[in-house]
Amino acid sequence: MSEPAFAHAGHWLVQLAYLAPLGALGVVLVVGKVRERRERRADVARE
Repeated sequence: MSEPAFAHAGHWLVQLAYLAPLGALGVVLVVGKVRERRERRADVARE
């Protein structure tokens, strides 16, 4: 039985190129949500 072959770096880079925008979008959404929660807490603290 042979072991599974791993893709060379070129294949990994192509996959990362497709997934990077999706990861960046996720980061932007999380950062926006955190900022929104902080602003809400600051508004409640001011009242």
